[in-house]
Amino acid sequence: MTLNISKISALFIAFFLIGTTAIAQSKGDGKFNFSKQVDLDVKMNTQTKVIGNDGVIRTTYLDEHFVRKGSAAWIERVIPSVVPPKKKHTTGTGHEHFDPLEGARLVELDKDQLRLSFVQPDDKVRIGIPKSEYPSIGFDGSWERAYYMMTPQEYAALKPTERASSVPDAKWYEGSDKENYLRILIDFKNAIPLVIERGNFIGTRTLKITMSPQALKDIPSEWKNINKYTPKVFSDYAD
Repeated sequence: MTLNISKISALFIAFFLIGTTAIAQSKGDGKFNFSKQVDLDVKMNTQTKVIGNDGVIRTTYLDEHFVRKGSAAWIERVIPSVVPPKKKHTTGTGHEHFDPLEGARLVELDKDQLRLSFVQPDDKVRIGIPKSEYPSIGFDGSWERAYYMMTPQEYAALKPTERASSVPDAKWYEGSDKENYLRILIDFKNAIPLVIERGNFIGTRTLKITMSPQALKDIPSEWKNINKYTPKVFSDYAD
């Protein structure tokens, strides 16, 4: 199987998983409702910082467009206009590379069945991803993380703090293990974190995700036209 996942994507995935299994024993207050669905249009910014053993400091910044509508979550990278269009690359057998950073990711939940697709508007195709390939593209298979940006297990391991928030109906929570911390500002009204902070206590790895949600006025045009796109499967991109 040929994948073309950038180093930035791999770094983001590694960061996002910091502490997801190692956070301290459950202390959550149970106020967050993982069944609540709120249609939203969210501007999402991610910043990471890594200080390597070689002393080099590496930082990344990226913006994404995150949309929730019903039982579906859509996310796509915002590419600055100064970046030239990417050229299509094929393998020796003539297959195109599959890059999950191109286009948008659509996660849908229908009768407790999760469906993952990547939509590529330029080619007018929708690529279905089987569960067996989730790890290879950095998707953990969690509907809650795709829709709420955190899992019930992560939330249950957090405790409320006295850290001040200027947003009504939003409260800070935190959790940690011996090496890592997780801090989340949760907006209960919109059922979404407004800020996610992860990192290690020695300060060599940090990640901050900031979300600015607003009421959904319209879904992305590509999502509207998805039924007109050519359906493909992940194996179409295999060598």
